[in-house]
Parts: sequence; structure tokens; C-alpha cells
Amino acid sequence: MEQKQNDSNWVFLEEKTTGKRRKRRKTAKVVPPKKRRRAKKRHRLRNAAIAAAGLVALYCVLVFSHIPFIEKWRTIYIETAMGTMNHQWLATMFLPQSVIDDVMSGRMTVELQQEEYNSSWEQADTKTFEKNAEKAIDTWEDVRDQFSEAYAEIDQESFWSYMAAHDRSEVLDEDGFLLIDQADYDADETGIQTIYGDPVCAIDTRNGIVIVGLKGDGYSGRMAIVKNPGQVRLAASDTLGTSGSYLRQICRSNGAVLGINASGFSDPEGTGNGGDAFGLMMTNGTVLNSTLDVKMKVIGMDMSNRLNISNSLLDGTRDAMQFSPALIVNGSQLISGSSGWGLQPRSVIGQATDGQIFMAVVDGRQPGYSVGITLGDLTDILWKYGAYQACNLDGGSSAVMYYRGRNITHSSAVTPEKGRHIPNAWIVTKN
Repeated sequence: MEQKQNDSNWVFLEEKTTGKRRKRRKTAKVVPPKKRRRAKKRHRLRNAAIAAAGLVALYCVLVFSHIPFIEKWRTIYIETAMGTMNHQWLATMFLPQSVIDDVMSGRMTVELQQEEYNSSWEQADTKTFEKNAEKAIDTWEDVRDQFSEAYAEIDQESFWSYMAAHDRSEVLDEDGFLLIDQADYDADETGIQTIYGDPVCAIDTRNGIVIVGLKGDGYSGRMAIVKNPGQVRLAASDTLGTSGSYLRQICRSNGAVLGINASGFSDPEGTGNGGDAFGLMMTNGTVLNSTLDVKMKVIGMDMSNRLNISNSLLDGTRDAMQFSPALIVNGSQLISGSSGWGLQPRSVIGQATDGQIFMAVVDGRQPGYSVGITLGDLTDILWKYGAYQACNLDGGSSAVMYYRGRNITHSSAVTPEKGRHIPNAWIVTKN
């Protein structure tokens, strides 16, 4: 180490190196706290601006894009929200009215076209109604040999496999009628199928009823096929005018083995008690409400046990109520896709040319189990099974099906095991 002296008389030491540059220790630059806070604030503002721009861009894509996938689900979202009485704000709060109006214009077109459709049975052979019912409603010993004809919608191979795997005591009731009942919405499947591949949940030859499971993309429900249309009628709540009743109460007080909800009712803020039904109502030839709602179809059963869908009450009607839209009239399918009604829990009634009545309920508003079904998809199901006439009934949290003492669908009402108080129901009386 050498000692040197500079011109200012300061003395310092100089280390000898081996040719490597001496490293200088870097010291951290000290940033004043106030300046750090300003930098963090600018960083947060920049990130917020980027996020806001991204959300605006995403909103514009979701609301205004014509990409088919996005447009389809935007339409269904708007239709579903606007199809409710108390949740339309889910659309109106977040979407421009012009977008909502554009979507709902399709529904208005369908509603206007509904005025043109009225049932006619002139082209259908209704003389077979009673004959077909006699084949299907009997003890197992009497119906066995003609089972494949009387229950033609059932896949025979899967049915006979089920029968081979079960003792007589497991499939026959105390009077010898065939009774297979695994109809509850969460019951295990029987393994029996329809000829269309749908699961069969129940077969009841005492009452001529087959219950089919309806399962698809996002929905689950039940459809009853009733062999004798003479057992189907409209029953009103015992307290109609004051309040409605649970479906099970209506069914039990009228000796019904099966039933589904029927008319809509006044329901302000979702608190309606079912006592004030919408539209005309007639039970067993007696008019209970004569007010005809011109915006809805009249759905009636006449004295010949034919289901009619019309604009007015027809002569010879024994039971009638009102709702819309008509799905199938005179063998013509009227609804496809969502058609302005979105995804909802739904109830429908229909009839085939051989007299069979279809009563279907699809659950909804329960993600993970069943979100709901479009009117078009439900129409396709009834069409597949041969419906000649069919009409939509009240849906939403009122949609429910009862069979042999309990509800077999899972209502979206606050009390799903009971459903809601309703003014009336389409029921199937015990044979």
C-alpha cells in the first residue's frame, strides 16, 4: 500500500490492484414519502382506468355484439328476465331499452299471431278415445297381452327386462293392477325407457298413467301421459276468491291421483295468495269467472273429452281456463326456440288424436339441478309424443306436479315441498 499526497496536502492510501476494476458499492436512492404516495396513486389510477376500459369493452361486446353465441344467450337472458312479473329489473337496470325492445319484438309478433289459431278436430278420429282407454286401464292379468299396444310409447325390451328382475309383489298393487312408481324428482331411474329414449318413472294401469322423466341441457321435469281424457278436469281451490290452495290440497279434496297447476293469478311483488285468477274459469259446466282476457287463449275440455284451444268459450265446454301461448294447434307446431319467453319453470297441457292427455312440468331457477326450459324445447317434446293440441299454462314458482299423495317435481317456490297457493289445477281423477 502506498501513501500519496496531493496538492491540497491531503494524504490518502491507494491500494494496489491486480488489474480488475474496483467495484463501487451502490446505495439505494431514497424517495421521499410524498413522492412514493403520488406514484402509487398514479399506478392505481392507471390500473383502474385499464380495468374500466376492459369492462366497457366487454359490456359493449355482450350488449351489442352479433356473434351468434353471445346474441343467443343475451336474447335468452332478456327474455327470461322480462318473462317474470317481479324480476324484470334484471334486464332494465343493466341494458338499454332499445336492446330490450328489439328482443321482445319477436314475442309481440308471436302473440299477435296467436289470434289466428283455434282448435278443430274435424281432421282427427276421436272415436277411438274410449276404446284406447279401456285397453290401458285394467288389472295386469287383463292388460298384459295387449300391453305393447295400450302403452305403445314404452320401449318393450326395457319394460320386460324390468319385469323379469322384479317379483310380482314388487310391481302389482293389492288389487292386481300394475304399479311401478319411482316418480319423485330425485328417485333412482327404473331403467325402463320410452321409444324416444326418455326414462319412464311410473306406470299405473289402475289409472292409465305413464310418467316420463324429462331431462335435457339444463332442465329436469316430469310428463304424465293420461290414457283416459274423461278423467281430466279443472278443479278450483275451495277458497277461490279469498285465497288459493296448495296443489296437493286441491287434488286431495277432489279425489285426484295426479294434478298440475293451471291459471295464472295476481301476484304483486311475488306476494299473491292465488285467490284472484286471471281470465275465464269454468269447472264441470259452472262458470266461476266470466271475465274473458282477450290476450290469452281459452283452454277447455268439452263434453266429448277433447282439448280445445280457442279465442272464446266454445259451446259444449265442461272445464276451461285461460293462458298463453298456444304451442300446437290442429297438429301444427307454432313455437320454436325461446320465441320471447326465455328459460323458465313451465307447465303445459296437450292432447293427441287418440285421446291421450299430456301434462308436463319442468322445474327451473335452480342452478345445478334445473335452470328451466324454452317454450320451443317443450313444444318439441310434446310434438315428438304426438300432441295434436297443446298450450302453455302458468309457470314460474307455481309450476308443480302432484302424483299419489305428494309433489313429484321440485318447485322454485320458497317452500318447494308445497309449492305456492294457486287458484286451480288440471287434475286426473282416480279411476
